[in-house]
Amino acid sequence: MTDARRLNRAVALGLVVLLTGLGLLSFDRARRLRYDFAHFYRDARYVWENRALNPQITRDAPTEEERQLPFYVPAVPVLLAPLAAFGPSAGALLWAAAQVAALGAVLRVLRRWACPPGPAPPGDLVFALALLLALPALIEAARFNQVSFFVLALVVGGVHALEQRRPWPAGAAFAVAAVLKLLPVLFLPWLLLKRQWSAAAAMAVAGAVVAVAPPLVCFGPERTAAYYREWAAYNTESARGMLDPHLPEHFLNHRNQSITQVLARLAWADHPYPLPLPHRPRLEPHTIERLGRAIAGGLLTVLLWSTRRPWAARSGLRRRAEAAVYALALIVLSPLVRQYYLVWALPAVVLLARTAAAGRGAAGEYAEEPRHPWPGRIGLAVWTAGMALWLWPTARLWGAHLVMLIALGGLLLAATRSPRAARRAGER
Repeated sequence: MTDARRLNRAVALGLVVLLTGLGLLSFDRARRLRYDFAHFYRDARYVWENRALNPQITRDAPTEEERQLPFYVPAVPVLLAPLAAFGPSAGALLWAAAQVAALGAVLRVLRRWACPPGPAPPGDLVFALALLLALPALIEAARFNQVSFFVLALVVGGVHALEQRRPWPAGAAFAVAAVLKLLPVLFLPWLLLKRQWSAAAAMAVAGAVVAVAPPLVCFGPERTAAYYREWAAYNTESARGMLDPHLPEHFLNHRNQSITQVLARLAWADHPYPLPLPHRPRLEPHTIERLGRAIAGGLLTVLLWSTRRPWAARSGLRRRAEAAVYALALIVLSPLVRQYYLVWALPAVVLLARTAAAGRGAAGEYAEEPRHPWPGRIGLAVWTAGMALWLWPTARLWGAHLVMLIALGGLLLAATRSPRAARRAGER
């Protein structure tokens, strides 16, 4: 047996162990109604039993008798209602199986993305390194049982479908991701910038259908409209109150590393979790919120400008890198940046590992591949440092992972810049 086949089998066995372990972790937490599966299940059970959304809503941490998912569009608890058909144990098993299937689909695609051309380490070695470095994020996503794996699978699946010239399935995948978590709507401007008109149209149409059809069937038009008005009012008010000191602590402490919260811990005098500074700036909450929106807007503008060239003008590696950077942007621009979101950085980590292994001076059919491995290697070092800082709450108060994600996006775009573009820039 050749060394390549041994490595291939070792990686395949490692993937089986990884998926089995994460599936068991997800199921164990779910069957005990721990963490976020409990919220999804309780709202799904209410819809299953009452064909209505729970009318009791609070802005604090909800009790078991109150609505668990007021931040999600009304379609989400309807789509999840079958989880409650046979009780919590069966729902937990179905949830864990779906988590494993979603992650397995992601890993199948990313394993192909990891293959560097030319005289470089084999793709399986690059892929194994990326998974090893990303293991803390994978464990955290399985532990919290959020929809993070599902969103990642839909995003990666959408990119893969685009590469296979199937724009309508691609747009539909992005649409379902956006309905589940709203943040992936950011891929709509990316599709427009790439001149992927069919995929963008499919995303808009499929998003409207998935968001409206399930509650229409379950609740009827009148209650569906009422639920959406209620959802819009709740989230509009919540967006203005993210600096309320009476919010649940996970919105305010080191577990939330959003732009606005990091700024508030730095400059809001009444913040319950202030940064340890001898002389702190003193800004009003509305000023901090405006500053946070300005920074987020500036980052988004830079991202859109950096990815403005159409699909046909980019190499395959660059297209994937752009999609991975947009996945990072989903976390960076979120008003709630928690550790279970870090699994969305997995495509970026895989591509950074690939570019770190790229051979110097690739030519011929690999002319668009990176010639210098240093941006990729620096990116892997930044990610590794971020995983180490996970254990230091003070670093997370300062937004260590937020800074890490922004740096990874810039390094990945730099690592996948085509040699011809770099030469043109140097000539100017």
